[in-house]
Order: sequence, then structure tokens, then C-alpha cells
Amino acid sequence: MENRIIKAAREVFIDKGYAETSMSEIATVVGINRPALHYYFRTKDKMFQAVFGDIVQSIVPAVFDNLMHRELPLSERVERIVDAYISLFTENPRLPMFMMRELNRDPELLINTIRSLNVIDTMKEAFTSLQEEMNEGKLKNIPLQFLFYNMYGMLIMPFLTKDAVQKLFTQSEEEFLTYIAIWKNVVVSQVCNLLEVQ
Repeated sequence: MENRIIKAAREVFIDKGYAETSMSEIATVVGINRPALHYYFRTKDKMFQAVFGDIVQSIVPAVFDNLMHRELPLSERVERIVDAYISLFTENPRLPMFMMRELNRDPELLINTIRSLNVIDTMKEAFTSLQEEMNEGKLKNIPLQFLFYNMYGMLIMPFLTKDAVQKLFTQSEEEFLTYIAIWKNVVVSQVCNLLEVQ
């Protein structure tokens, strides 16, 4: 039942955002009454944390584990990370908008949720590994924020603007997915250009 609730809540939160979602609405989608919902999740914050935690757990291992595979070429590591995000966003095209909206609404709640999942150590370990490669001269020494802005900006923009772009270019869903497959190569190339020592 808890998994059913999280799945339903995830859809409603992603569609409407935290502020516009009510516990009653989630209970209705699940097909239970509100007291039964409160048995599993006493507050909307707790439910939101469970939903966001589920999203984070679905992507963090793929991203940070791949960053630390120093024996692999950079392009392969970046490609694996980009593949993981594109797969997630293709299955959940409204997820990037949800994340942007919630990051602006309450960044502290999202950061606290990430802390509660014990993934901060994994993230720090991956960033330390990356910084070591930079310090050793194997990668360009750039601020990690630049890497974040570059990669995530390119990854989420097609999904944030999907509806408008499809209308503007009279693009079908199939054409959009073809475009995303091509765009993946652009993202990998740009991130590698940012990091690779020439």
C-alpha cells in the first residue's frame, strides 16, 4: 500500500506541484480515505519527502557511481550519466519542470530530503574523485558548479520546452524522441569538451 501511495502521490506532485496538491486528492487517486492515507504518511511534507526520495534514489546511484569509475574513459562515464537522465526524463517528461518549480519553492526541503537519504556522502565522494582527477591534470580544473550548470542545463531544457518546441516545429512525439537521441550526443560532447585536457 505504501508503494501504491508513493506512486500515486508522485504523479500528482509532479503534475501539480507541492502547493497545489492536497492529501485528499492523493487519497482519492489511491482509492482510500484520508485517515487511511494518514496512517502511512502523517503530513504532506512526509509524503513529499518520500516521493522526492524515491526520485533521488532512482537516479543518484547511476550518476555518482559512474563518475567514480576512473578506469573508464571520460566519454563513457558521461554517456552513462546522460543516458540515465534521458531515460528518467523520457519516462517522466514533467519531472524537470517539477524539480525546477520545487527547487525555487522550497530548496531547504529538497536539501533536507537529500540529507535524510544518506546520499550526501556518495555525492561528496564522487565530487572528491572528480576534483582529484582535476588536481592530477587528467581533467581541466573547472569549478564543479560550471559542470553542473552545463550538463543539467542541456539535459533539462528540451523537456522544459517540449510542448512549445513541438508546436513551433510541428514535431510529433516520435520526432521529439529522435531529436533527444541526437541531442544526447551533443550533451556528451559538450561535457567532455568542458572537462578534457586538450
